[in-house]
Amino acid sequence: MAEVKLPDEFLDTVSGGVLPEGWEKMADEMAPSLRAQYPDVTYEEACAMLAAYVSDPADQEAIKAYMRKYF
Repeated sequence: MAEVKLPDEFLDTVSGGVLPEGWEKMADEMAPSLRAQYPDVTYEEACAMLAAYVSDPADQEAIKAYMRKYF
């Protein structure tokens, strides 16, 4: 499984259990570069990696549901 590193500024905004307003725009800006960096990563692998960075279950589900469109 490929390892995905998310920028610290992104992690700072999603940690703590409250996604900031406009997080979807940030995700839309980051997703294409992450997909280019890890072209063979599956949705399930990406979700597993994401879980290591976002501790709040509700935030994890929101981000996973939103990012589904990139897979």
